[in-house]
Amino acid sequence: MKKVPVIFLFNSPIASGCDYVTQTMRLVAKKHPSLGLALGDIIFLPKLFTEREPWVVRSLRGAIIIRPISVLPGVRFRWVRMATYIVYALFLSLFMGLRYFGSKRVVWFFEPFHLPPLLRIFQSYVSIYDCVDYYPGFSEAAEREHVMLMRRATYVFANSLPLLDQLKKMRKDVRAVPLGFSDRLFTTSSSTVEQSKNIFTVGFVGSISDRIDFPLLQHVVAALPRVCFVFVGAKEVGVFGRKDNVERSFDLLLKHKNVRWINGVAKERVPSVLQGIDIGIIPYREHKLFNRYSFPMKTLEYFSVGRPVVATDIVALRQYEALGLLTIARTPDAFVQAIRSLYATGWDPSHQKRQRQHAKKHTWAKKINAIVSVIQ
Repeated sequence: MKKVPVIFLFNSPIASGCDYVTQTMRLVAKKHPSLGLALGDIIFLPKLFTEREPWVVRSLRGAIIIRPISVLPGVRFRWVRMATYIVYALFLSLFMGLRYFGSKRVVWFFEPFHLPPLLRIFQSYVSIYDCVDYYPGFSEAAEREHVMLMRRATYVFANSLPLLDQLKKMRKDVRAVPLGFSDRLFTTSSSTVEQSKNIFTVGFVGSISDRIDFPLLQHVVAALPRVCFVFVGAKEVGVFGRKDNVERSFDLLLKHKNVRWINGVAKERVPSVLQGIDIGIIPYREHKLFNRYSFPMKTLEYFSVGRPVVATDIVALRQYEALGLLTIARTPDAFVQAIRSLYATGWDPSHQKRQRQHAKKHTWAKKINAIVSVIQ
């Protein structure tokens, strides 16, 4: 792709460390002028001055990120947010039109939230829907916005074959690309989760949210009192846009003496955290369609450090089950038995080698190159 300007529209706050946003911008900005509109960081103007580290514009790995500032109170209301987003989108469209008059311009987005009205403003742009999850399974509102983007986007990409199959039910020209994960980080061998060598440790790294099957974990943790379970990640309440029981469910889990919680770590420390566990788990609620057709990035992170993985029945992971690279446990008792089996037999080094080989197929560079090769 020749050097063309790219605008990124994204809902994840910059502080969340959301890799699919920051890594994509990092790589694209190496060759193309890149601006990002951080929709998830919107703030009411007076509150900006009370922040410990306020920001309006910042540079992120070569891209310029702009934060929407609302002059209207009540940014929790959708119409206030949309009014602010539209003003900023109109400004960016005008600026890019004048700055790069006559040139092809690209707008790149990842999630459907708030996007359909904004996409009308950028209708003269080549639009890329880099779909990173199965949003029809998120909420009814997300499904409506997702459908509109599927119809209007110039290109649509899916990061797994199961997601591709679902998206193709609406649009036949959707293309699959690698998932993308931070392979460059996974070079350390030190551990930040210090455990006695006599304690077998099962770990989960990621947000503590309603995606997790807490009744399953209660069963597993109670059945394995001599196994230490470590959860590394911040609690995320209301992830599906409504009240949930995450606080209560996780508090009950923490009452078990063999459960520990580390309230989040910096992304660059994740590899060393994973070095301190014996098994990685992905205990997602499989009946939730958003989970069922996801491709959890933590799978590749576990693979990169050569850890066995036990997961619930997520469709994208079945290919690895068939290759003997992870275990899918379809019942709570099967989950317990899978951990017991790995505790008894260990994990063969040949499996670790193959895990790393499969993880390397999903680097960020390979994903971005795959998208760029299509839109050139």
